[in-house]
Amino acid sequence: MARVIDGVRRRVADRSDRVGKALRELRRRYPWVDHMARAAERYRDKRGNRLGAAIAFYAFLSFFPLVAIGYALLGYLVGASEQAREYLVQAINELLPGLAGEIEVAQIAQAWGAVGLLGVAGLIYTGLGCMNALREALRDIWLGDPTGGGNFLLKKLHDIGALLFLGVVLITSVAGSTVTGQASHAVLQWLGLEHAVVAGLLLRLLTLSVTIGCNTLIFLMLFSRLSGTRAPWRSIAGGALFGAVGFEILKQVGALLVARTAGNPVYASFAVVAGLLVWIYLVARFVVFAAAWSATRSAVLEADAAGRGGAAEPHPDDAAARERSAKRAEAAGATAHPAGL
Repeated sequence: MARVIDGVRRRVADRSDRVGKALRELRRRYPWVDHMARAAERYRDKRGNRLGAAIAFYAFLSFFPLVAIGYALLGYLVGASEQAREYLVQAINELLPGLAGEIEVAQIAQAWGAVGLLGVAGLIYTGLGCMNALREALRDIWLGDPTGGGNFLLKKLHDIGALLFLGVVLITSVAGSTVTGQASHAVLQWLGLEHAVVAGLLLRLLTLSVTIGCNTLIFLMLFSRLSGTRAPWRSIAGGALFGAVGFEILKQVGALLVARTAGNPVYASFAVVAGLLVWIYLVARFVVFAAAWSATRSAVLEADAAGRGGAAEPHPDDAAARERSAKRAEAAGATAHPAGL
């Protein structure tokens, strides 16, 4: 029996070595694979799952006050305009299918003042906690310094500004996508191409590009203002775009998750809440990973190291590169100065 166990262990170890060698070869040959691996290592070393859980906890608590404020601010418009109500319900259905049916828009429109006060109180308490958890997670992933010091009051004011910016950009994203889609459809209808497959595909790509552009602004603000990095905006833009595309994909996955969870009898009346919590957790984990991906770019590492007055984090292939360079220099010297001359 012992021999069988030892044989299994040897085979497992041998296969693990071969897989490790294959991965190292992929990292050596393809820089993007190496970058993704370095981001995963940073995420693992900083316990990204726990950081994402902390963000998700406060984000989940702040979600409902945020919805209350949104309904309160739009309550008058909803009560006065049927078209505005349709747009509002459509936007919520696109983000979280099933949630709009659980909330009576008309009742909130009638009592928008009370809901607004409760929403503001809840959002101030939980929303700032969410921003604090997000800032500490990004600083930990980026610089390994969760708190970063600084004035407490200034931090809270900065968090309020960041929260307002996020709200404005998210609303602008929904409005921009709606307006772009309607305007493009009107143009296609005027040209008589509303039923063309290619035209429809171009219309969807145009709407998606507006959404991704707004998402990029959000990630760019998060990475540049909350992480404590010294890297310039142009060095962070690639990571912001990476996060924006991934976030848009997660929104679609989250919509499917909420829709399926809502139809699962196991969760009963908690279906939407359970789906929402899982969706927020997945998004929070991805935000942390996107931060790790952006923080491990070479330009960002050099900028952060220069800001701290130290050396950049060594790249895993630096030693091999130096060795190859030394060999080339030695060979060139031998050619230029043959032995005996």
